[in-house]
Amino acid sequence: MHLRPIPGLLLGLLFLFAAGPGQAFEQDPGNSIIWQDWSPEVFTQAEKEGKLVLLDLMAEWCAWCKKMDKLTYNDKQVIEVINKNYIAVRADLDRHPKLAQRYKNYGPPTTVVYNSAGAEIIKRPGYMEAQILFWMLDTVAANPDPAAHR
Repeated sequence: MHLRPIPGLLLGLLFLFAAGPGQAFEQDPGNSIIWQDWSPEVFTQAEKEGKLVLLDLMAEWCAWCKKMDKLTYNDKQVIEVINKNYIAVRADLDRHPKLAQRYKNYGPPTTVVYNSAGAEIIKRPGYMEAQILFWMLDTVAANPDPAAHR
């Protein structure tokens, strides 16, 4: 008996497996973080939008950065609090020597929150689980006074 493949079925299976488990074909902007590059303009944008600036200082070679990107920054609560209250900025410390020097005692990943004037509110080194980052970002957004977070 000779079986012929059914083109539509094979094509459908190809798309199903290409997307992988739990992945969508089109990414909903409300379900992801839109990262921007480090620049002075992010503070102008934050001022205009009434938001804080979140810096994810990372490195391409950093395993903990990749883990945080995959697990923490894909958490629904984390995405929601960032999209609501922050301009999200990602900077590779190898491409930004001034930032690397400024946070040299922290190493990647480092998470920094600034107000729209560029003043640090809080900075934390290392990997953070989603719930911890959510609590931190939610708390800072509710009370962005730097003295409250030292």
